[in-house]
Amino acid sequence: MDQFVNTMTSPLFSVGSFDFPLYALIIVAIACILIIIVPSAIASAMHTKKMKAEEQAANEAADSKAAEEEAARKAAEEEPARKVAEEEAARKAAEEEAARKAAEEEAARKAAEEEAARKAAEEEAARKAAEEEAARKAAEEEAARKAAEEEAARKAAEEEAARKAAEEEAARKAAEEEAARKAAEEEAARKAAEEEAARKAAEEEAARKAAEEEAARKAAEEEAARKAAEEEAARVAAEEEAKAEEEKKEDEAKAEEVAATETAPVKKPTTRKPANANKKAKSAVVQEEKPAEPVAEDKEEEQVKAEKKPTTRKPAAASKKAEEKKTAEKKTVKPAAEKKTAAKPAEKKAVPAKTEEPAPTKNITLLSDEPAKPAGGRYVIIMDSENPMKPYKFQLKANNGQVLYESEGYKAKPKKASIMAFKKAVEQGTLAIDKEKNGTYRYKLYKADGTLLGVGESYSAKARAESSAESVKAFAASANFIEDLTITE
Repeated sequence: MDQFVNTMTSPLFSVGSFDFPLYALIIVAIACILIIIVPSAIASAMHTKKMKAEEQAANEAADSKAAEEEAARKAAEEEPARKVAEEEAARKAAEEEAARKAAEEEAARKAAEEEAARKAAEEEAARKAAEEEAARKAAEEEAARKAAEEEAARKAAEEEAARKAAEEEAARKAAEEEAARKAAEEEAARKAAEEEAARKAAEEEAARKAAEEEAARKAAEEEAARKAAEEEAARVAAEEEAKAEEEKKEDEAKAEEVAATETAPVKKPTTRKPANANKKAKSAVVQEEKPAEPVAEDKEEEQVKAEKKPTTRKPAAASKKAEEKKTAEKKTVKPAAEKKTAAKPAEKKAVPAKTEEPAPTKNITLLSDEPAKPAGGRYVIIMDSENPMKPYKFQLKANNGQVLYESEGYKAKPKKASIMAFKKAVEQGTLAIDKEKNGTYRYKLYKADGTLLGVGESYSAKARAESSAESVKAFAASANFIEDLTITE
């Protein structure tokens, strides 16, 4: 039994998503057979009934003829009876005709009903077939719609995957370009830092050599000044000693004369005279010493003036030593022998220590070795708070503070090399006057290779734009120092 059920329910073939088992095929076959047999049986039954009706009508006609003949005979035999019979026959015939017509009408009605039933059965079968065909088509359309939706979804997924791959590729290329740009910027920054370090090292080496030469020169000048002071002190001491000896001889001569003229009790003053002579000698030494002080001071002032430079200040240590030397020379009131002994510690003090050049102002940097020219404009480093990504800029300002040029933004402070490159670009490049759409004029600075370097302010008159361009040329070449306004001293 189970095997029979499985055989009947197992699908024999599939159309789309519909499976057709054996029992369904049997049902369909039975339905087809019924559709074919039922109309045929109905038609056969109607034909048989029609034939029977015709035979019955023929029999009835034959009977009616026989009856007519018998009636005619009988009528002929019996006219009155014939007439009565005829009337009876006519009546019966009319009744039979009415019965025949009623039977025909009934047969026709039944046939019509059977035909209507057949047509209804056919229409029902056609309707069911149409419904099944519509269901099949709907199933096929649903399957096609689902397949189309799946295909559209697959294409959309492929397009989405392609779009994502394109976006990822674009993002990867952008990341690679950004990395390359950052690497280039870092390489440029590294090279600029190396150049800046090399420049600073060269400047420090030059400053060190200059400091060593300045220290050697100062040591030589101090040694010469010390020797001159020693020689002057020796000369002054020798003159004082000679004067003291002459005064002593004069006092002794006077004392001998007085001793010869005066009596013996008056010899006490002769013992005092040497003391007075010593006092006079001391006063003479002091008098000889006093005019020597301004000479030493004048020499020291001349030495200080000779050592001064326009851009440097004398170190505090050197001025302190000069003051100590002045006080040491002012206090030298002893004989030459004592001055020579006092000069030895002065020699130790005269050995110059290593002097360093005073550092320039923190926010001022020279572009070259030439001194700064205040009348030649200046470069100013500023910070733009509105551009946090590249906040640093440099400006070229005139003597009155007017901004003649402003650079683009930098991530780090512009180096000296950047400003020197700008100066070189102005010297070798071209400045063109361009008329804007609104009728104003402005200058445009181009490098030697034609690259646009900067654009000036707008002016209503062309002459003012030309004047501004000439000012940029003049001040860019003459400005020789950078003022960093981002440094607060």
